[in-house]
Amino acid sequence: MSSKVTINRLKTGVPGLDEILGGGLPEFSFNLIGGTPGSGKTTLA
Repeated sequence: MSSKVTINRLKTGVPGLDEILGGGLPEFSFNLIGGTPGSGKTTLA
């Protein structure tokens, strides 16, 4: 017996990032945001 698990995704508000992430961040997930200074980490948070 096989059942599918549905993962709800939360939009980030950045359409291009949501596309890369497959629709947004997985609900109830922990995500580490890393990048160079000025890359938008604080804006995303």
